[in-house]
Amino acid sequence: MTKGKGRNGWHAGTIEELPSGRFRWRVRVIYPDDVQARLTGTVRTKTEAQKAITKAQQEAAHGQRPVAQTLTVAQMVREHMEAMRGTWATRSYQNNAYLFEHYIEPQLGKRKAAGIQPKDLRAHFDKLSEASGKRTGLGLSGQKQVRSLLSGAYKRAMADGVLRDNPTAHARPAAPRHAQAARIKAFTPEEATRFFMAALEDRWALPLAFMVLTGLRIGEAVALTWADLGSDAAGVPVVMVSKTRSEFQGVPYDGLPKTAAGARAVPLSEDAAGIIEDMRERVNVESAAHGQKAGPHSPLFPSPLTGEPMSHDTLRNIMERTCKRAGVPLLSPHKLRHTYASLNLAHGVHLGDVSAVMGHANSTVTMNFYQTSYDAGRRATRLNLSPARVGKLDEVREEPEATPARPLPRSARHGRKGGPRRAMKP
Repeated sequence: MTKGKGRNGWHAGTIEELPSGRFRWRVRVIYPDDVQARLTGTVRTKTEAQKAITKAQQEAAHGQRPVAQTLTVAQMVREHMEAMRGTWATRSYQNNAYLFEHYIEPQLGKRKAAGIQPKDLRAHFDKLSEASGKRTGLGLSGQKQVRSLLSGAYKRAMADGVLRDNPTAHARPAAPRHAQAARIKAFTPEEATRFFMAALEDRWALPLAFMVLTGLRIGEAVALTWADLGSDAAGVPVVMVSKTRSEFQGVPYDGLPKTAAGARAVPLSEDAAGIIEDMRERVNVESAAHGQKAGPHSPLFPSPLTGEPMSHDTLRNIMERTCKRAGVPLLSPHKLRHTYASLNLAHGVHLGDVSAVMGHANSTVTMNFYQTSYDAGRRATRLNLSPARVGKLDEVREEPEATPARPLPRSARHGRKGGPRRAMKP
């Protein structure tokens, strides 16, 4: 065993040959903020040890902390999740914990965080896309959530000075090969009409009919109680959205709206108010059948079987059968929110008003994520610029177009099996 020490002692570094033939180097460094640290490592040759000492000194002079070579991906993500637990909503924390347990820890958990390269993450996302046994692969949205969780963990580690690189900055999940080029985000006006009429015929589907008229999220709709009904200063009936009912692995829990802007008053059309009146009569009958009495804090849309708020999974199943019965594309309940925004904007409702009713803090969210462009609207943009037809170049005329049919016309007053007795207004 041999030792070597420079004239300046530990500041110059020492090199020690180990019984294994490798060389251990040590050096004391001082960072720009006057923090001192003693760094060490083992390499194959004495030359590499000398280079390591020089590199450590240069990096310290620039304020670069050493990389944590023993930090695993699992440790890094767990520390990030615990640090964010007080900031995240309960639903967000549970969702991230599920993603970590099923899609990060089994494949990447034991690997060194500093050793993960962008190509490793791209390969990981490709693996998540593949089907496994009877289970289908993780979709693009889920993969993006996995990347977001990893990215947050890496950013935190970098801010703490234990890592220098964030591989997620150069690795993003690609859309699954089987994904459609243009995914349907909302019903057309005609499809919305057919869906609405089909929903009115089904007691279980009345919450879905209410959602397409109000733009409520599924959690906001099932969380409504009779105490949330009221009216604004002009006497227009409104429903107050102040809470949401979420579910995680089948277990429901109540919480605050998604954002601060989510607490809002949503005005009700006569058709939406008609659904409320119909539900009032139905709930009174159903509550009596259960030996109960509906009160102010009873759910507005209870299950006919239990009297409890309807579950998300139940409404998703009802959404599927209602779409089939109406002969429209199969969409999720959240796409009713897309439909509400798209139809209102297509009919000229001010973007700011739609955004406020939907509970968005920024109108950009409404425009970028909840607006669908319909064919009729695109055809209305055709211009005739022919001088021979308009007489002069500066005369621009837009070809007339038939006024699009309103998405929700007057409902039939007779011949229905159920649903609100109020007719829909033209």
